[in-house]
Amino acid sequence: MDELFIGSAICEVTGGGEILLPRSFRETALARSPDGRLLVGMHEESPCLVVYDRIFAAQQQWDLETRRTSFLGAKPEAHYSRLRRAFGLVEQIVLTPDGMITLAPPMRQSGQIGSSAMLVATGQRFEIWDLDLVLESADADLIALATFHLKLRIVDEERHDPSLHSAESRRCAVRAAQSGLRLQHMPAMRPRHDPIGGTANDQLEDRPQGISRRLEEY
Repeated sequence: MDELFIGSAICEVTGGGEILLPRSFRETALARSPDGRLLVGMHEESPCLVVYDRIFAAQQQWDLETRRTSFLGAKPEAHYSRLRRAFGLVEQIVLTPDGMITLAPPMRQSGQIGSSAMLVATGQRFEIWDLDLVLESADADLIALATFHLKLRIVDEERHDPSLHSAESRRCAVRAAQSGLRLQHMPAMRPRHDPIGGTANDQLEDRPQGISRRLEEY
């Protein structure tokens, strides 16, 4: 299949484990799996999750079977351990039309995914890393990638007028009430993501305030 996952992004994760995929990730996922059915599991070596489609799963099974003799010759348990990791410790997820996937609590806990995640494309699948775990890792490439995205986010936020502080919001609410104006509640916002090469305009319900400070802390 020609459609490959390319690029990376930082995404915010809701309390329910929802992640809004960047457009390029969403389009590639639907091209590879038109019905939106995907698989998510643990990476073979790294402390992260991987998302892929059934075609890749079939190819992975074929690869493991063709190398079965070499695995059984040296360490027999290594072969079966890889099979369990590839097909047993996996959950099915569905990509919604607007590009949302949801990580179940057990899978999210297995991948140590917190309130912010970094997506890294690897061709036929993509990885989901916890952002804090990346910044604390020893992988220089991942750290550089995460730092780049955080800088993009800070620049993007500085380009927009700051939102009203809570105190100012309360004063505006009081003035509106005194003037007889009716206050209208705004609908909940969707998760946002910042893909490489640009910044998405998606917003997040109850957006974590600490994500834009991670670069300064790091």
